[in-house]
Amino acid sequence: MKQGALVTKDSTVHPLIVQHNALINARFELNTTESRLFLALLSRIGRDDTQFQVCRIPVRELMGHSSSNSTYELVRKTLKHFASRTLLIEKLDPAARRHSKPDFSILPLLAFAEYKHREGVVEARFNDLLMPYLLQLRENFTKAQLTELLKLKSSNAYRIYLLLREYAAFGKRVMALTDLKSILGLEEEYDRFTNFKARILDRAKAELAQTDMAFTYELEKQGRTITHISFLFKPAASAQPATPVLEAGWEATLLEAGIAAKSLAGIKTQLASGYYDEGYVYFVVAYVRRQAAAGKVKKVGGAIYKALVEGYLLEDYRRQVRKAEDPKRAAVVPGLSLQERHTLADVHAMYETMRQRKLITDATFEENMARVWLAAGFRQETDSQGVQWLVKP
Repeated sequence: MKQGALVTKDSTVHPLIVQHNALINARFELNTTESRLFLALLSRIGRDDTQFQVCRIPVRELMGHSSSNSTYELVRKTLKHFASRTLLIEKLDPAARRHSKPDFSILPLLAFAEYKHREGVVEARFNDLLMPYLLQLRENFTKAQLTELLKLKSSNAYRIYLLLREYAAFGKRVMALTDLKSILGLEEEYDRFTNFKARILDRAKAELAQTDMAFTYELEKQGRTITHISFLFKPAASAQPATPVLEAGWEATLLEAGIAAKSLAGIKTQLASGYYDEGYVYFVVAYVRRQAAAGKVKKVGGAIYKALVEGYLLEDYRRQVRKAEDPKRAAVVPGLSLQERHTLADVHAMYETMRQRKLITDATFEENMARVWLAAGFRQETDSQGVQWLVKP
């Protein structure tokens, strides 16, 4: 795509910064001004964005409201270095999942950067290869409030804040000293730990004391050598992303099940062609999850995608629809006769099937569950494998 074809994004600043954990743990080095620009670009990404756009950042956001004759030269040097920065980052699989022994990639941070002196703005765009780490994130991500990050002054404090934020729910993160220095781009610096402690650790501690990630730390040694740092902080109960709700729509349901975002286009085409309706999508997800709970399926995302592409469960789905459309059965519980135990995923699939066929009037799955199932004496339970059920005592 040529630069002229790119869309320039208005300077809409979002209050929440969201990054994949692999990006938080990537190896790269930024100075303080570059960190401000990086943060400014991150804050222009919306949760619904599907591609990177050119972002316009006012120079005053990077340099402060004061200006001087040296601003032009400082911005020029900043962009020159920032546009050449690369990251050593964990390579994700197609479902954006991490692995215990991952491959790594070295990726350019930016597609381009430009300084428009007369307008007083910087225009920049992230490299498209970073899309799996910043866009449409469904798992393995960390959220941080922009207002908290803006309290920080040094680039190392910013990186350490996010490293701790990833573990916010646990109240502790232990890092090897060599790993921390590598992530911060300081492998060749601070041979004496006393210097690293004073200039990096203690400075970050002082800066983060003004944020929601205030910490203390303990040092672990082998002999006289410092090997690990234990960061201790107050656990945040709400730090982890919430589990996606069932009524989020077929696309969100498939993403949550492990289907790659790029695979949704083919499924959308099949839906548009009438090969099957949305009810089949939910039926497949429920079926495969049930098989996985029974130990018959190992790769849930792959099994769901295959069933959707090949349609080999269509006849089973159509039989269910025909049963559901039988007024004698639908009058009791839409989709099936009452039994004593059903997975919540199955019940949701039934609801979606009936909604597609316009056989029910409930606006949401919760309303349907309350009216039909809970009113009949069923209650929700979760088994040892994390599978949710509706059970009638």
